[in-house]
Amino acid sequence: MYLSGIQTDPYLMIKASSNLNDAKPEFTEGKYCVRLNEDFSEEYLEEFMCKFQKITSLDLSTCYYYKAKSSYVYQMPNLETLSISLWKDTGFILDCNTLPKSINTLWLTVYTKKKIINFDSLNKHVEYLTISGFDEKDLTKLSSLTNLKSLSFATAKIKSLKGIETLTSLENLSLGGVRSLTDISDITALQNLKHLEFDICWKLKDFSPIGELKKLRELELLDCKNLESIKFVKNLPNLKRLSTLGTTIINDYDTTPAEHVPVFFGSQHNKYNKQYPEKEIHKKIEEL
Repeated sequence: MYLSGIQTDPYLMIKASSNLNDAKPEFTEGKYCVRLNEDFSEEYLEEFMCKFQKITSLDLSTCYYYKAKSSYVYQMPNLETLSISLWKDTGFILDCNTLPKSINTLWLTVYTKKKIINFDSLNKHVEYLTISGFDEKDLTKLSSLTNLKSLSFATAKIKSLKGIETLTSLENLSLGGVRSLTDISDITALQNLKHLEFDICWKLKDFSPIGELKKLRELELLDCKNLESIKFVKNLPNLKRLSTLGTTIINDYDTTPAEHVPVFFGSQHNKYNKQYPEKEIHKKIEEL
């Protein structure tokens, strides 16, 4: 076993060849996220569970195969963050009802609808949810998770945000890899939203419903190449940062609705009616 990752966010890597008896106290007491890599015997996992009961963060995203009896995850009472992959071609099914109720942050690094049951039970304790490979057409599957504060997608097949109207506690919403998204009209219900990101959103043209989100402070429109206009930005009195980067071009070439926004990245296209080079500086949002 060894520490890896970046200096500001290290994690403990454990392989099948790692000797668990060599674990330092700082490894077993929750100081680092623990990442299990490769396949492990049931005996090894039982020993791991006994020695690492106190950890608060566990990453199983690189494990390809979970044995049917691998209930060790459900027996870790201090777990706050869990990353796990639901592979299509394995027999593992995640029963959300049996996850430790201490978990408030869940990363589904591979999501397959047939590999997860009792999804609604996550509403009892999960506040931060990240999903990759979301294979639903809208967000109806998530509509019962009304206590979520943050919802992020790395990739998703959604065409609309139907179902999100019940998630009124959301403060952060990140929609990444949403190539098929064409309708965001339901986003207007999210009146507590402070940070909103669209990334690789190629088909959506009308972003105007965002103008109803009066508490919004940060808006990122990245690789959104069919953005018709940012006129809706005029209706966002608390907006502190706007980014229109990557392939994003404001198709009416009018940047003046962002005159009141302190930081505006992406104003430098030569066809825009007004450029704001002085706004394209790095500032922490807390300073604004």
